[in-house]
Amino acid sequence: MKSAFSKRVFALLLCFALISICGCADNGGGLIADAELSASGYNLGDYMGDYTVTDVEGNSYTFSELLKTKKAIVLNFWFINCGPCKMEFPYLQTAYDVYSDDVAVIAINPVGDKANKIQKYAEQNELTIPMVAGDMAWQTAFDLRGYPTTVVIDRYGSVAFMHMGAVTEDGVFEKIFDFFAADGYKQTTINNIGDIK
Repeated sequence: MKSAFSKRVFALLLCFALISICGCADNGGGLIADAELSASGYNLGDYMGDYTVTDVEGNSYTFSELLKTKKAIVLNFWFINCGPCKMEFPYLQTAYDVYSDDVAVIAINPVGDKANKIQKYAEQNELTIPMVAGDMAWQTAFDLRGYPTTVVIDRYGSVAFMHMGAVTEDGVFEKIFDFFAADGYKQTTINNIGDIK
């Protein structure tokens, strides 16, 4: 009798331990809670940390909160003096205007441009995409080697797509957004734009 009771207690303790371990690993959406950006080195297929960013207008965006209402998060890394970034923004803005109900877009400037200059840049270029004055930790986290770079975090919290270089063709961002916002989307990673059907 004592042995059956001990087995039940052990099984119950084991269940609590497993629940505790699993509960601390992520927030339920795949995003990793309490991740340090500078310690990260994100690659395709990795689960993204649950970060909060604040745009130059003072609005805060927490990734886990965004994924409660959006089907994907698009991070666009850029800087003010980047010619290809300026060429790409009208195409990104057009896609944002169409897909903003389903896809969150955040333009992160990781090279130290000041918030007031970023705000002025957005106004001059008629951009309504949330613009964030980030820091070099973002550059390190994604091993950014060129600008612009676009990263898609899918609805599961996974880094699902990364593209370095300007997208300057009509319909390409729409194709990317449509793919990740589709109701039938299944978790996957995409290596290049041509792989998106």
